[in-house]
Amino acid sequence: MNFFRLRVINTLLFFLTGALIGFILKERFYPARPAGYPERYQPGYTSRPLPDQPAPQIETTVETEEAEEPEPAAEAAPAEKRESAAREPEAAEDDSAATVIEASPREPAAAAPRSPVLRGAQDEFFKRPAAYAGRELEAELQMITAKRSPRGWRLNFVYTAPDKKMDYLYVDDEEILGEAPDLRIGYVYRIRFVCSKGETAAGNSLSLLVYTGKKAAWATGLSAIE
Repeated sequence: MNFFRLRVINTLLFFLTGALIGFILKERFYPARPAGYPERYQPGYTSRPLPDQPAPQIETTVETEEAEEPEPAAEAAPAEKRESAAREPEAAEDDSAATVIEASPREPAAAAPRSPVLRGAQDEFFKRPAAYAGRELEAELQMITAKRSPRGWRLNFVYTAPDKKMDYLYVDDEEILGEAPDLRIGYVYRIRFVCSKGETAAGNSLSLLVYTGKKAAWATGLSAIE
């Protein structure tokens, strides 16, 4: 009985020892695979601009294109082109009309009316010469002298009033007398001149000189040219 029990115990021990050795060998040469982790969806990361950084150029372009989407203006463009094309002939007509107007010769400006020549007013002229500024006068005066000037001649005449008062007049000539006029002292000449300054000593331009055939009692007949 004891022998039989001992053998059973040896068998169990032998079996347990074999199982333990087998388990150790299995863990060393055939390790168990680790348990797999459950798969979980993770969304991708997108870069977000910081508050002080401008938005990407792509987003700006998209927004601009979306803002420019309205098409009514584009559809209205052909209508505007048709209207402008219709106005072109009218504009061309206006331009041609304007060209004709500009090309037309200008009418000559009407000449200012010329004051009539005052004749026989020497008495009033020598009393108030300033009142005759800008007028053309004609009178009979006696020749005194004729002197050469840079532009022609400077003539000196004398007028004897009814009260025997003598007044002198200086007249400048540039083209009437020529190079060698025949002027005599004391001879009476009918002269026409323009009084531009209203003075007797300056500003008088000769426009006509004619010998009347008369002369003063004191005339010597000598040449007045100095």
